[in-house]
Formats: sequence, C-alpha cells, structure tokens
Amino acid sequence: MMKNSFFYVLVSCSALTGCALKTPPGWSDILTDRAKGKIPDQWTGTTQSGPVVPNWIRGFGDPRLTKLVQQALERNPDLVAAAAKVEASQAAVRIARAALYPRVAGGAIGERHGRELSGDLGLGLDAPNLGGLGRGVETAGADTRSIDSSSQQWVYGLGIGASWEADVWGRVRNKRAAAKSDSEALAADYEFARQSLAAQTARAWFSAIEASQQAANARETLSLYDDFLKLFEVRKEQGVASDFEMAQVNTRVAGAKDVLHTAEGAREQAVRAIEVLVGEYPAGNLKTSSQFPSLPRNVPAGLPSQLLERRPDVIAAERRVAAAFHRAKEAKAARLPRFALTATGGIGSAQLDGVGALDSFMWTLGSSVTQPIFFGGELKAVEDVRKAEQRAAMAAYTGTALRAFEDVETSLTNERTLRLREGVLSEMVTASGETVRLSRDQFDTGKADMFVVLRLSGESLAAKIQLAQIRASRLRERVNLHLALGGGFSAEKSDK
Repeated sequence: MMKNSFFYVLVSCSALTGCALKTPPGWSDILTDRAKGKIPDQWTGTTQSGPVVPNWIRGFGDPRLTKLVQQALERNPDLVAAAAKVEASQAAVRIARAALYPRVAGGAIGERHGRELSGDLGLGLDAPNLGGLGRGVETAGADTRSIDSSSQQWVYGLGIGASWEADVWGRVRNKRAAAKSDSEALAADYEFARQSLAAQTARAWFSAIEASQQAANARETLSLYDDFLKLFEVRKEQGVASDFEMAQVNTRVAGAKDVLHTAEGAREQAVRAIEVLVGEYPAGNLKTSSQFPSLPRNVPAGLPSQLLERRPDVIAAERRVAAAFHRAKEAKAARLPRFALTATGGIGSAQLDGVGALDSFMWTLGSSVTQPIFFGGELKAVEDVRKAEQRAAMAAYTGTALRAFEDVETSLTNERTLRLREGVLSEMVTASGETVRLSRDQFDTGKADMFVVLRLSGESLAAKIQLAQIRASRLRERVNLHLALGGGFSAEKSDK
C-alpha cells in the first residue's frame, strides 16, 4: 500500500511539472497604445524600397576601411569582454536548468577506531559515550562494557543519495526561462556592440580623411600667403609696403598655420582612436587615405515595424522584459507549496579485531511538502519587486523603441539636408577658386590690390573647409543610418 502511494505521488508530480509556462508579452503588447498607433507604414524620410541590406561596411568600396573594421571585430578588448559575458550567461542558463533534474551525491568512509579503558574492569560497566565528536558514525561493535581494557575496529561504508523537487508551479522553469532571456539579451547587446564598433571605426576613419583634406587645403592657402609675404618683404625693403600692410599679411599667414596645426592634431587624434579600436597601441602611425570613398546610393530601409524585430538593442530590451516577466512568475510560485522526493541507500561494515564483523545495507525513500507560512512579508515583497521590475523593463523597451525610430528618421532627414548643402558648397568652392584665379591675374597686371587676392583666398579656404566637413558628415551620417537600421554584417578573418 505504501509503495502504491509513493508511486502515485511520483507520477502526479511528474505530470504537474509538464505544464507549459506562460508566454511573455511581445512588442505589440509592450508598447503603449499611443506609441503603437503612431507607427507609420513608411518612413517619413526619402528611402529606397526593399529590405535592409547586410554587410553595409563593404558598400563604401574602401578595402582599407573594411580591413580595419574586421581587425576591430577580432581584437577590440571591449568586444572580447562582451563576448565573455555572453558565454557566462549561457553557463548561467545551464545552472538554472540543472535544478530541474535530481541531485545525486555519493560518499565513502574508512575509519579506524580504538579505545583504552582503565578503572573497575570486569564489572560490566558501560564505557563513557562521547557523542558525535567526529563523523557521528554509529558502529555495531560489541564489547561496549568494561570487560576488556582495550579494543580496536575498522569501519567501512559506501552510500548514495538523491533528491528531486517537483516543479509543480513552474518556479524552477521560470527561473531557467529568465536566465535564458537574460542570455539572449546579452547576445543582442553583443551584436549591437559589434555594429556600434564597426560604425565607430568607420566614423573615425572618415574623420581622419577629413582632417587630412583640411590640412591639405591649409597648406595650399599657406603656400599662397607665403608667396605674398615674400613679395611684401621685398616691397617693404623698397619702401613701397608699410608696416600696417605687413601686419595684415602676417595675420593671414598665422591664421592659415593655425588651421593647418588644428587639422594635423585632429588627424592624429582620429588615427589614435582607430588604433585603440583595433586593439593596438595608440602611436599615431596608421596611414590614412587623403580622399573620401564614394557615397553609396540610397539605403533600403525596410518598414518601420520591422525595425523592432531587427535592431539588436530593441531585441535586447524585449528580452529583458521577458526575463522580468519570468522572474515575477518565479516569485509568485515561491509562495506556493514545494514538493520534494528523496532517496538514499548504502552499505557498511564494522569489524572488531579478533571478534568478528557486522555488515549492513540501508535505504530510505521519502516525499515532503513544504508550505511557506510566515516569512515576515519577505516573499510578498520579493513578488512586488519583480512586478515593479517588469513594469520598468516594459517602459524601458518603449523608450528604446522610440529612440530607434528617432535615429532612423533623424538620419534620413540629415541625409537630405547634407546632400543639399554639399551641392551648394561645391558650387561655392568652384566659384571661389575661379575668383581667386582671376584676382591673381588682375593683380599680376596691376588691376587688383593684393589684399583683395588675400581676402578672396581666405574665403576660398573657408569654403573648402566647409565642403570637406559636409562630405565627411554625409559619410558619417550614412554610417549612423546603417547603425540605426540594425542591418548588421559579417566580417571575414583579417591578417593579424
């Protein structure tokens, strides 16, 4: 009868543990109605139709940039640390999953016992019992009375035990599901870190090219100023030029030198940033290009709603909502009864020298039910904490999703604005360059003043600086758009 009852308990608990967990809310359930109702069918900015294209870094057609990004993905210390966190989270999932299975442990004992008696021997008195000073092993030795003055014995034993908690209410499974969701969130964070690292490397590369062009423009203008400075020095010796005029020329020369030094410093800073990103010492020795790569055509942006299912940081926020959901369920289940099964067994032997041995085999099977009764409100407080964390995670998801939409819309708007500005500044640079050329021709024929040429040369330098800034900004904004869309890419192994 007892065997049948035990079997019934075991089967009942196993059946209950098979109940499926509740599904955590998806993005359509997490977003507020106001935010969800405002998602348009198409982006407001101008885009190319079609799905988001991966491997966007190759779209710039710059092999050196592609190689730098590959090196950064392989060597960057921060990315390596992020990958290790993902690996640790996967191990945490296995730890949480282990609680679903029985726990089995074994043990062995081998001891030598001895006793020396003195006093009223032969009177049959019991020897003093010192209790569990050691392992608390109870032996079956005879000779516990004061007949012999000494005795020695060996005690051997092997045992094994197992215990299993029936996950009736899903507490352990929710704990495992929360750990799995956390791991998936970290994996999404890692992917977003990869894309962000690639974007950061590309932006630094374009900034280095921009600084190189600014330095080249400054050197060209400075060369022109130096020619006029030498001419003014000759004229001053001849008494034709005044100190006031010389001071004006020197001012423009100093201004061009300042532009040059600023550009060279900006280039060194960008180069060191790239070297750190690829895991190298920031020595500033990286060779950069002097020309911008061609800007790829308009980027296919997909549909706004698809962004929530593709962009890694949004996916990570959604997985954290799922983790908080399962932790709330785990905390609720912790207030309900726990059902456990235990089983132990073992063999032992006690051998008294010169007398004999006593062998034994023991086993136990048991089940228990534990119901929390009074914990000072701790369990209810834990449940309240988990529910609050779930609400916080849902609010954080909404914020992350809205910022993702903002990133895309802002990048699309900036693309259009920067494209228009580049067209205007290109015309300005062409016109100002022609103006400087004509003014120099007029100066050579005595029809124009030298300071007119200097002023027009300064305006031409300013226009060239602005044009280089806009071109670099367009490239960086294109990188921002790719990052905002979450297109992703795969990188091949590079030569280390």
